[in-house]
Amino acid sequence: MGNGIAKKAVSGGYLQVGQDFSENFGDDIRIGGTGKTGEELTLQARMGIDYYAAAYLKPKYEFNDQWMLYGLIGVATIRASYSEAGFATLKKTRTGYAHGLGLQYRLVEAYSVGLEYSHMLSKPKSNATAIQTNFKRLETSSLSLSAKYHF
Repeated sequence: MGNGIAKKAVSGGYLQVGQDFSENFGDDIRIGGTGKTGEELTLQARMGIDYYAAAYLKPKYEFNDQWMLYGLIGVATIRASYSEAGFATLKKTRTGYAHGLGLQYRLVEAYSVGLEYSHMLSKPKSNATAIQTNFKRLETSSLSLSAKYHF
């Protein structure tokens, strides 16, 4: 996650539902969130995603019955929070573009594993004073390892 000044790594998770409506296209809807960066009761700024929802079109290419490469193109809404010691917690909800790229390996008919990079929203431009008084949003990039069940 990046707030325009600093970038921090944090863990999170999401629920994904999607369908393949042709051999080369599908769609995904994801709902998730993250933990907070920084340590509680310290002077470090804390930021996180309270929740997000993303909708993607998913162009894909299947190399064979097991391997598939896919792209993600869509839109995401993120509810982000930011807090520093001595300042009130600021929260903002923003909607913007989202994109990504992934690789999936089908273990058997109903199960697969995958690796994916995705990015949501544009990079915020800010400074420390502006963040403390008028927090605008977070930029997020994620690297996901997934296990999926297909029905």
